[in-house]
Amino acid sequence: MKSKRWTALALAGMMGVTSLAFSMTAYAATGWQKNGSSYVYYDADGSLHKGWISTSEGYYYMNLSTGQMSVGFTKINDKWYYFKSSGLMVVGWVNDNGKWYYTLNDGILVQSQWLKINDKYYYMRGDGSMGTGWRNMDNTWYYFNKDDGTCVLNTRIEIDGSWYSFGSDGKMQTGWQQVDGSYYYLHTDGKMLTGWLSDNTNKYYMDPSNGKMSVGWKGIDNSWYYFNTSGHVQTGWIQVNGSYYYLESDGKMVSNTSKTIDGVTYQFASNGVCNTNNVPTGNSNTSSTSTSGGPGASSSATGSVPGATSPGSTTGSTTGATSPGSTTGAASPGSTTGTTSPGSTTGSASPTTSTTPGSTTSSSSGLTPGLTIGPKP
Repeated sequence: MKSKRWTALALAGMMGVTSLAFSMTAYAATGWQKNGSSYVYYDADGSLHKGWISTSEGYYYMNLSTGQMSVGFTKINDKWYYFKSSGLMVVGWVNDNGKWYYTLNDGILVQSQWLKINDKYYYMRGDGSMGTGWRNMDNTWYYFNKDDGTCVLNTRIEIDGSWYSFGSDGKMQTGWQQVDGSYYYLHTDGKMLTGWLSDNTNKYYMDPSNGKMSVGWKGIDNSWYYFNTSGHVQTGWIQVNGSYYYLESDGKMVSNTSKTIDGVTYQFASNGVCNTNNVPTGNSNTSSTSTSGGPGASSSATGSVPGATSPGSTTGSTTGATSPGSTTGAASPGSTTGTTSPGSTTGSASPTTSTTPGSTTSSSSGLTPGLTIGPKP
């Protein structure tokens, strides 16, 4: 009898120790635990947590199969998210292996769409990386600055040695464009052309130094030419500010010589002014006042009278069709406050310098969406 009593006491003691051990194990496992090179999380009941974890710092995600903390790009319910090496879900700009990505406030990676942040536009490609350089979307060319990814809007810019112009919608412009009262011509590949141009009816001259269409007197390759307000090079007799000049069939002004025209000999000074009085005024183009008119229009303009000094040489036009052509780790995870999943919100933050994105907030929207089809070859 005494032996049975001792046996019962021994069994009870063993059960108590076992129960205490279970309790201590469950208690010890609660919260974050190191698991190899990663972390896992045990709930208060000792069970391995899987899925979203919300903390005061932000969100974490524990793999649904292994319970391990997610790091880097992770696909969850067909959406991509990015988690720091600390496991914290990233919101805003992400730099991974030298490429920039952007996640909205709910952590979802922006892909295949325009992103507007603080009145600046970006395009996030199919893999989510920020596009830079030339991109063709919806049969239109756009250019994104290589330093910060912003879309070039409403300005002219030099790219790889050639000048291009972009509208307020970001689209590369072609053909005649008027900027601040001056005309420029952009080839079908977007490059601004300089030198002599022809539309098979009229000839124009675009200043090689800035691309502006010439109007009035212009010295080119040691000869003087005169262009009306439409940019057309003039020929024959012209009258400018009361003086008469004669321009050859190629537009060159006659100067410092005598010339027989239609059987009559005329004398021309070194500045091109005709010194004789029998100029056929009925056939001359009078240019005493300046009038407006774009390329192709028929009108005339004044210009300063050529001097005796020879103008500098200039270059010809160009007509080529070349192309427009990680986050760092943090400390180990902290305490949790719940397991709810992230909500749906709009984007925030933007690149604000030429090298790295900044951290100001704004909503996300875009220009007309369009998938990329690759840079122009």
